[in-house]
Amino acid sequence: MSEIAPVHRHPEHPRRPERPNDPDLDVVRLAKRQSTRRVAMGILYERYRERVYNVALRILGRSEDAADVLQDVFVLLFRKVHRFEAKSVFASWVYRIAVNVSLDHLRRRRRAPAPTGNSAVLESPPPRDDLTLPERGASQHFLRGHVQHALTQLSDRLRVVIVLRYLEGLAYSEIADVLGCSVGTVKSRLNRAHAALRRALAPRYGPDTSGARTA
Repeated sequence: MSEIAPVHRHPEHPRRPERPNDPDLDVVRLAKRQSTRRVAMGILYERYRERVYNVALRILGRSEDAADVLQDVFVLLFRKVHRFEAKSVFASWVYRIAVNVSLDHLRRRRRAPAPTGNSAVLESPPPRDDLTLPERGASQHFLRGHVQHALTQLSDRLRVVIVLRYLEGLAYSEIADVLGCSVGTVKSRLNRAHAALRRALAPRYGPDTSGARTA
């Protein structure tokens, strides 16, 4: 009597489990459907437009550039939302796109002729009221308008971690998710950014009053 071969399930592209506790997932599912995409994207736009704009403004320093980035980010989201696989929370995906588009815009601006008049004035968004950071003393300095100038003296990588940590209030793990790096790398970049900001702010506050910790 011949043996019966075991039955195997067809290995057809098994779906990754979606990450729990993502408040945007239901709306994102609607955004992936052609019939409900516009309405769902309108909801996501209302949820994220301020965050995207503020990230861009902190990285770029100009409201007109931040407005351009805001538009570009949501055009990309509209085109690519069907690719979101919930490997991370949707907010991290939005932040990642916002950071990348902002940095691309910054690189293009650096290659362009220097602007004239008051268009080069650096601006600051209003601070968020819901920040709950252990480094509270540091965050107070980062939320001052003139610190935008100190941010422009940082490298792109260091500026981004400062913006995400202190202005957007993201946890280390969330920043690592946005940037695609380890938590250790995030902490290392923050330490380097603290030291650089301390040097930049020393002429105004003195060497020990910048508020940024290096440990």
